[in-house]
Amino acid sequence: MLKKINIKSKVTLFSVLLMFFIVSCSKDDANYDDPISTGPSEIVLLWQSGTVYETNIKVGQTITWRWGGGTHNLRSTGGVESFECDYNSNVGFTFSHTFTKIGSTSYQCDPHADNQYGTVIVTE
Repeated sequence: MLKKINIKSKVTLFSVLLMFFIVSCSKDDANYDDPISTGPSEIVLLWQSGTVYETNIKVGQTITWRWGGGTHNLRSTGGVESFECDYNSNVGFTFSHTFTKIGSTSYQCDPHADNQYGTVIVTE
């Protein structure tokens, strides 16, 4: 026997499906893993709000930050290396820096400094 579904059940079902869709598209709708190692000389890091990194690399290695979504910049805030990338909001945009000095360097996204930052530790 078929059972009629009342309007309240339909609204509840619609709400659940809508919430599932919203959650599945969260985190700036990025399809990148974080981090992604692409080879012996380059590390690729997802760069979006909520990403915090401590990355250990060797002298001469390059880090590439790939924008996941939103508007972000990237700026070193202290340490042995200096770099800066202006604001960009294009998903997939990349900025790279090759580290040539032993030591550590901290960096951040200025508008999201409390939850989007990192440190690179460079060794021989």
